[in-house]
Amino acid sequence: MPQELAHAFLSAREGDAGPEQLPELEARLARALEMARAAWPGVELDGPRFAAHLGRHLSPDSSPEALEQLHLGDLYLACACTEGVPSALTAFESRFLPEVGVAVARLRLPAATVDDVRQQLRQKMLVSTPDMPAKLATYAGTGTLSGWVRAAALWLALDMQRRQSGESQSDDSALPLLVEPGDDPELAYLKTTYRAEFNAAFAQALTALAPRQRNVLRLKYLDGLRIEQLGALYGVHRATAARWVVSAQEALLEETRRLLTERLRLTHTQLDSVLRLISSQLDVNLSRLLRSRLD
Repeated sequence: MPQELAHAFLSAREGDAGPEQLPELEARLARALEMARAAWPGVELDGPRFAAHLGRHLSPDSSPEALEQLHLGDLYLACACTEGVPSALTAFESRFLPEVGVAVARLRLPAATVDDVRQQLRQKMLVSTPDMPAKLATYAGTGTLSGWVRAAALWLALDMQRRQSGESQSDDSALPLLVEPGDDPELAYLKTTYRAEFNAAFAQALTALAPRQRNVLRLKYLDGLRIEQLGALYGVHRATAARWVVSAQEALLEETRRLLTERLRLTHTQLDSVLRLISSQLDVNLSRLLRSRLD
């Protein structure tokens, strides 16, 4: 058995496998190829090329079993598009470009602007340049291609609005214009649309904390004290100091949520998404805010 799929996969990963492992890997890749082709029966792509594409996108520390967790049909179409397969390009245009309208509907853009977004998305997704491959080549299959395209369209539309209104580039603009798989278009919209309200609520919530709560956060996030150093400073056990920090963080997030609930007509799900985002970036947000607001 030639085991072309296994060899293409391993070559793309710059890895190796013992002869006894090749049959199992070949069988696994053959099943992945069959599943992917079944999703797009009219799209013909060379098997070893798809196996190599999988090898490039599966993280080096992942086992071949992780292939089963990927969106194989979406990966197959993305690979075929980057290979210039005409039927794949047609399928992408008909199936995924209509997602642009869905993604930007709440922005209430003029039809001409939506068309501009769609054209920019088409170019970025499908056209390679000497300096940059087509964006579809970077799609790794960890999230659905549909969601990935919607998120990309939303970022393009928001960036276009900022440029047309003459706004200066914001912190969020430092994020890649075409977001990574798995990013949530709903959260991207919330972050961008309500950025000022989020920042103001977070800052106000910080000033509403009790003095000791503000102090322990300042000492930890601005001055960089470790928990045991905080405990020694206050003459308490490190476990007590740790509880103080956690309590201050929880109070900060709860007050931020309360203020946002008062000011914005968001659903509980949307607020939960915002609080998860703030919580996941707490170190960065607190360090920046404390530096500018607290003595």
